[in-house]
Amino acid sequence: MKHDDRFAELDTLSNWELVHEKQDIRGWAVRSMNGENYGKIEDMLVDKEHEHVLAVRMDDGRLVAVEHLDIKDNHVVYRDDVAASPVAYHKVRSRQRDQN
Repeated sequence: MKHDDRFAELDTLSNWELVHEKQDIRGWAVRSMNGENYGKIEDMLVDKEHEHVLAVRMDDGRLVAVEHLDIKDNHVVYRDDVAASPVAYHKVRSRQRDQN
Protein backbone atom coordinates (compact mmCIF):
# COMPACT_ATOMS: atom_id res chain seq x y z
CA MET A 1 0.00 0.00 0.00
CA LYS A 2 1.46 3.32 -1.05
CA HIS A 3 1.51 6.40 1.17
CA ASP A 4 0.37 9.46 -0.76
CA ASP A 5 1.51 12.76 0.77
CA ARG A 6 0.26 15.06 -2.02
CA PHE A 7 -2.91 15.71 0.02
CA ALA A 8 -1.44 17.94 2.73
CA GLU A 9 -3.87 20.84 2.14
CA LEU A 10 -7.13 18.89 2.29
CA ASP A 11 -9.83 19.50 4.91
CA THR A 12 -11.21 16.82 7.24
CA LEU A 13 -14.73 15.56 6.63
CA SER A 14 -15.83 16.84 10.07
CA ASN A 15 -15.98 20.31 8.50
CA TRP A 16 -18.23 19.02 5.70
CA GLU A 17 -21.36 16.97 5.21
CA LEU A 18 -21.64 14.10 2.74
CA VAL A 19 -24.42 14.50 0.21
CA HIS A 20 -25.19 10.79 0.72
CA GLU A 21 -24.51 9.68 4.32
CA LYS A 22 -24.26 6.02 3.18
CA GLN A 23 -20.91 6.98 1.63
CA ASP A 24 -19.35 7.55 5.07
CA ILE A 25 -16.65 4.86 5.26
CA ARG A 26 -14.86 6.14 8.37
CA GLY A 27 -14.06 3.22 10.66
CA TRP A 28 -14.27 0.69 7.83
CA ALA A 29 -11.57 -1.93 7.33
CA VAL A 30 -9.32 -1.63 4.28
CA ARG A 31 -8.16 -4.88 2.68
CA SER A 32 -6.06 -5.89 -0.29
CA MET A 33 -7.64 -7.65 -3.24
CA ASN A 34 -6.36 -10.88 -1.62
CA GLY A 35 -7.96 -10.13 1.75
CA GLU A 36 -4.87 -8.82 3.60
CA ASN A 37 -5.89 -6.32 6.28
CA TYR A 38 -4.31 -2.85 5.86
CA GLY A 39 -6.07 -1.16 8.79
CA LYS A 40 -9.06 1.14 9.13
CA ILE A 41 -10.11 4.45 7.65
CA GLU A 42 -9.80 7.15 10.30
CA ASP A 43 -10.97 10.15 8.28
CA MET A 44 -12.05 11.24 4.83
CA LEU A 45 -10.29 14.27 3.34
CA VAL A 46 -12.04 16.89 1.22
CA ASP A 47 -10.77 18.94 -1.71
CA LYS A 48 -12.23 22.31 -0.64
CA GLU A 49 -12.20 23.84 -4.11
CA HIS A 50 -14.02 20.99 -5.86
CA GLU A 51 -16.08 19.90 -2.83
CA HIS A 52 -15.44 16.17 -3.00
CA VAL A 53 -13.60 13.53 -1.01
CA LEU A 54 -10.18 13.11 -2.58
CA ALA A 55 -8.39 10.88 -0.06
CA VAL A 56 -8.72 8.97 3.20
CA ARG A 57 -6.46 8.96 6.24
CA MET A 58 -5.74 5.49 7.60
CA ASP A 59 -5.52 4.75 11.33
CA ASP A 60 -1.71 4.55 11.00
CA GLY A 61 -1.56 8.03 9.40
CA ARG A 62 -1.12 7.00 5.76
CA LEU A 63 -3.06 8.99 3.17
CA VAL A 64 -4.61 7.08 0.30
CA ALA A 65 -6.25 8.52 -2.82
CA VAL A 66 -9.87 7.45 -3.28
CA GLU A 67 -9.12 6.28 -6.81
CA HIS A 68 -7.28 3.34 -5.20
CA LEU A 69 -10.36 2.25 -3.23
CA ASP A 70 -13.42 0.15 -4.05
CA ILE A 71 -16.26 0.31 -1.52
CA LYS A 72 -17.85 -3.06 -0.76
CA ASP A 73 -20.76 -3.91 1.59
CA ASN A 74 -18.85 -3.57 4.88
CA HIS A 75 -15.22 -2.95 3.96
CA VAL A 76 -13.03 -1.18 1.41
CA VAL A 77 -10.68 -2.86 -1.06
CA TYR A 78 -7.40 -1.16 -1.90
CA ARG A 79 -6.29 -1.78 -5.48
CA ASP A 80 -3.18 -0.56 -7.19
CA ASP A 81 -4.47 -0.65 -10.77
CA VAL A 82 -6.00 2.84 -10.88
CA ALA A 83 -6.48 2.77 -14.65
CA ALA A 84 -8.81 -0.21 -14.32
CA SER A 85 -11.80 1.83 -13.18
CA PRO A 86 -13.08 5.41 -13.21
CA VAL A 87 -12.84 7.61 -10.12
CA ALA A 88 -16.15 8.25 -8.33
CA TYR A 89 -15.75 11.17 -5.95
CA HIS A 90 -18.07 11.60 -3.00
CA LYS A 91 -19.75 15.00 -3.12
CA VAL A 92 -19.91 17.08 0.05
CA ARG A 93 -21.49 20.30 1.31
CA SER A 94 -19.90 22.79 3.65
CA ARG A 95 -21.15 22.60 7.24
CA GLN A 96 -22.52 25.83 8.63
CA ARG A 97 -20.80 26.65 11.91
CA ASP A 98 -22.83 28.15 14.77
CA GLN A 99 -21.91 31.78 15.30
CA ASN A 100 -22.56 31.57 19.09
